[in-house]
Amino acid sequence: MIDVTSDLFADLLRLPDGLFTRQDAVRAGVRDRVIAAAVHRRLIVRVCRGVYTSPGPLTVDEQRHLVARAALRSYEDAVLVGAPAVAAHGIPLFEVPALPGDIARPIVREARTAQLRIRPLRHASVETDWGPATDLPTSLLQLTMDHGIPAGIASIDAALHTGATDTDALQAALGEIAAWPRSSRARCAIAWSDGRAESLGESVTRAILRGAGYRVDSQVRIADGDGVVVARVDLGIEGTHVLLEFDGKVKYTDGGPDALFREKKREDRIRSLGYVVIRVTWADLFHAERIVRAVRDALAAAA
Repeated sequence: MIDVTSDLFADLLRLPDGLFTRQDAVRAGVRDRVIAAAVHRRLIVRVCRGVYTSPGPLTVDEQRHLVARAALRSYEDAVLVGAPAVAAHGIPLFEVPALPGDIARPIVREARTAQLRIRPLRHASVETDWGPATDLPTSLLQLTMDHGIPAGIASIDAALHTGATDTDALQAALGEIAAWPRSSRARCAIAWSDGRAESLGESVTRAILRGAGYRVDSQVRIADGDGVVVARVDLGIEGTHVLLEFDGKVKYTDGGPDALFREKKREDRIRSLGYVVIRVTWADLFHAERIVRAVRDALAAAA
């Protein structure tokens, strides 16, 4: 029986990001069979090929960062691409799973491991806080091709909103991948993007409505009969009095009941001017038909 204790790995787990490689362990005098026994007893866990860390619960974002750092530790010639590259640039993601982690290496054909998707390296890299990654416009388009138009629009909007990229840079990146499979997703996401969006939920709501054929405006200003702007609303169906507000944002944290009361008065004022206000929640984003049906019913009632 192999004598394995958590103390045996304590120094290794103090390495950057709490990660250590098989080579780190061997240099410290820990043999492969001891590593295997420790994994079996859940004293350590394998993050990806030949890279280990301590067990424990992780959020999706934490797991994405850990897998990305482990992949770069495991493959010295690797570059982050797609979703982990977008995250490495500091741009939020909408419901993108942490696995597989996406990297590129100087190989000919795509390969996969249990935790990683390894693509041929086709673009130059830039440095991020996480390590080498493709530039942000390229990363955003790869994210869209991998995970769909709503996820792509959500991150593209966020990047445009903060000024991290612009439409010209996205169009230039699109020109380089125009012949790739699913590049039509990227083309659509750029066309439907809007840097005025202030939350991922707002962006996804707009993507759902655009996909249903509606023309949608962002950050709609509502004026009273005297032309005085009384409110700004997340989304509006162009040419109509149908508005949508996304409720996933933390609007009332600091104000408590007073803030909730003010929001109700604000909405009452908007309705008094003849507008219909549809509230969209985070849960609705996973049932697109609810949002489309609410808009369709509101338009029918107003006809």
